[in-house]
Amino acid sequence: MATVTASAPRTVLPARLRHPAVGKLLLLALVAAVLVPLADAHWASGSWPHALTVDLTEPLGRASDWIIDNRDSHPLFLYFFGYVSNAVVLSVHGVYLLLLAAGWAGVTAVAAVVAWRAAGVRLALGTGAAFLACGLLGMWVPTMQTLAVMVVAVLASVVLGALLGLAAGLSDRTHRALRPVLDTMQVLPAFAYLLPVVLVFGIGVPAAVLATVVYAAPPMARLTALGLRDADEGVMEAVASLGATARQRLLTARLPLARKELLLGLNQTIMMALSMAVIASVIGAGGLGDRVYQALASVDVGAALSAGIPIVLLAVVLDRVTGAAGERLGEARTSTPWLYGAAAAVVVAVAGRLVGRLDWP
Repeated sequence: MATVTASAPRTVLPARLRHPAVGKLLLLALVAAVLVPLADAHWASGSWPHALTVDLTEPLGRASDWIIDNRDSHPLFLYFFGYVSNAVVLSVHGVYLLLLAAGWAGVTAVAAVVAWRAAGVRLALGTGAAFLACGLLGMWVPTMQTLAVMVVAVLASVVLGALLGLAAGLSDRTHRALRPVLDTMQVLPAFAYLLPVVLVFGIGVPAAVLATVVYAAPPMARLTALGLRDADEGVMEAVASLGATARQRLLTARLPLARKELLLGLNQTIMMALSMAVIASVIGAGGLGDRVYQALASVDVGAALSAGIPIVLLAVVLDRVTGAAGERLGEARTSTPWLYGAAAAVVVAVAGRLVGRLDWP
């Protein structure tokens, strides 16, 4: 006689509990339930376990000692870092001598002419007034020192940032690789890398310029990459359909389309470089930053403000001029006013030199 066996009813879980994410959460809860008691048994104090700490002091100290011992004899310092240091010193010294040779009248006239052609008469008058205010505050020579360091630092930052941005804008792999590097350069506190730069280059202008480049190059790189990657697809397809090579597409389409981003990158690089003026004075940048640093050390509020105001004026003038140049980019303008303005600036500089009034009275 056959027997009939009734099967047990199958339990059906709700749809929410059958979701894959719920299974992962249950697995994590099980692992935590096992590991937490074990961790509590071994490290019940609540502080970070000493066995899991990594001591970087000793290897970094050995690297620092090696740099100090070999800085004057190793080929890496003699034939690479030494040449970089000499190039920076000669560049800054050359720009500073050029500014001094032009005199206060010549520098003011040239700055006003550039501002006039970039943004109009109103900004030209403001630029001239800003440079004259630097002289009235008794800070003309420190202002020229800061301007010389900033010119070299901004040029180096723009070149480095444009090259990095060019590589990141044309290659997705390079863009992904450079993003954490640029993030580190921007977020890392300036005082954290001042000491390594000083160890390699010593206290002085080269260390200050290179520390400024590390801080000021990332905006140029990011904006250059942004401008190249966001180029109009229609224009790029039209250029490619005409049979242009990759180099021709870059020079005739991508870079012209990214002109505003490039000028914005220049603007941000100048602002970042000027913001490093006081910090870089700690390692020998000199100029206005050094005056501010000395005033802070002696708690001299008046001297600090007298040196700080020219930094603000330089930043405002350079920001307005580069911003206006970006907005007026592409407008058709004749070269004749440029010639007249340049001739007027040269006449003012030569007149000041003939009169013997190169230094601010």
